[in-house]
Amino acid sequence: MLGIDIVKISRIEKIYKKHPNFLEKIFGEEEIAYINKRKYPYERIAGLFAAKEAIIKTMDFEFNFSPKEIEILRFGKKPYGFFKGEIFDLSISHEKDYALAIAKKREFMPKVREEFLNTISKRDKNSHKGSYGKIGIIGGSLGMTGSIYLSANASLKAGAGLVYALVPKEIFEVMSIKFVEPIAKAFENNDALEAFIKNLDILAIGPGMGRKESAIDLLKKVLPVKKPLLIDADGLTNLGEIENPFKDRDDFSTVLTPHALEFSRISGYDLRDIENSREDLARAYAKKNKIILVLKGHNTIVTDGERVYINDSGNAGMATAGSGDVLTGIISSLLKILPPYEAAKIGVYVHGLAGDFAKEKYGENSLIARNIIEFLPKTFKCLEKS
Repeated sequence: MLGIDIVKISRIEKIYKKHPNFLEKIFGEEEIAYINKRKYPYERIAGLFAAKEAIIKTMDFEFNFSPKEIEILRFGKKPYGFFKGEIFDLSISHEKDYALAIAKKREFMPKVREEFLNTISKRDKNSHKGSYGKIGIIGGSLGMTGSIYLSANASLKAGAGLVYALVPKEIFEVMSIKFVEPIAKAFENNDALEAFIKNLDILAIGPGMGRKESAIDLLKKVLPVKKPLLIDADGLTNLGEIENPFKDRDDFSTVLTPHALEFSRISGYDLRDIENSREDLARAYAKKNKIILVLKGHNTIVTDGERVYINDSGNAGMATAGSGDVLTGIISSLLKILPPYEAAKIGVYVHGLAGDFAKEKYGENSLIARNIIEFLPKTFKCLEKS
């Protein structure tokens, strides 16, 4: 939002001469020192005053503070405003008897880790939707339609060409209504689903799928399919019911995204030991099973048993229902264009960075999973621009 203000210089001169303490009420010490460098200071006073008023007009909350709290600073010859941790770009000019100021709140732009710059290649102008992956996300159940909805939409926002949400028949109609870009599909039985997913590029399973025997049987059908596979949420719990689940999987083609309790269930490690030795146990489990492990939490760990990445993007506002489902969608999309370890690593970072953008707009208390998806375009653009 822009703020614009215009001030008549002669009006400022009258106020200044009538009220000797005018400067002290409106301006800080540095601003007053800057004003006093001029023998005829009224143009400068009017310009700074207009700048503060312009900044106030960019704000969408009630004016209940002193203009003195807004600082007008300079970087070289360029002015900018500072108020409550926010930076405002300013343009101050004079036209005969008037001072004019325009203010715009500077867009939040987090510092991007250098290792993530240019990791996502630009699209070939001759490409098509198939070039960016046919992703199958398996999940959903009565009462849990939101999970797969979030995963499917996050996958598309992260660059997937085509996303199929493979759901039980009892929620197929609901998902068909909810979706616009993702495609909902349901099957008569698990054999029919197994035949369909062999034509896809990437698979993800778990969001909202439930923990019934039929869900375990479905996971058993999916595990042997020779495709990169991400397992999350209920898929992880069901994984714990299958003996030697990775025996038919290609080495390091599987990504697991558990939080600490889910990791305890699938690994058998005690929860306290995980909390005390997160990195060591994550590395050991990934190496033993030849998978990529994403151990979620503050400073999420990504490891293939040898390499380890500890994430530093994200915030506490992302501890909200559906946030993990969004991560599933992001990584599943990246699995088409990157090797599994890199897809998981970059996906975790992108997820956190989008969450940081969302926090800036909504705050930690009001941040919800959909807000993370909302800021994925800006996040990917940020990586490109940086």
